[in-house]
Amino acid sequence: MQRAFSAKMAATGDPAYSAEKAGYAVPVVAGNKLMHVPDVAEDVRRRARHQLMTKGAEVGVRVLIELAEDTKQKGSTRGAAAKSLVQLSGISSAAALSEADLAELPADKIRSLLAEAERALADRMAKMKTIDHEPAEKPESAQAAPNLFD
Repeated sequence: MQRAFSAKMAATGDPAYSAEKAGYAVPVVAGNKLMHVPDVAEDVRRRARHQLMTKGAEVGVRVLIELAEDTKQKGSTRGAAAKSLVQLSGISSAAALSEADLAELPADKIRSLLAEAERALADRMAKMKTIDHEPAEKPESAQAAPNLFD
């Protein structure tokens, strides 16, 4: 039950809700007590960091891409989003580009930079999965088993 609590707590930040979903009889009390158990608190922090670095990064990049591609946005907004994407991608010339430079770029060049940033993010995400020892695809036997962490 502690693992189920940790997974919900990392996703929601709500100890009472997480304890209720994990099956504790008195969720408010259990949630508060569990957050004072060092191993549980560390597991919640680890899971939250993982979500931030995977799902959080995906959302952040997606929003930056939307801003950079949205022609209704001001040039400075699009330029700032594109600059952030270029910097996040690790493209070496990113440091030399200013917001003004990016705001002046044609749309096809910005799209090219965005595509490169997306590829770099995908590469980093794949490396993170390897580091976390999570297989890219679950074996069939793991897919058939119930997920105890949700």
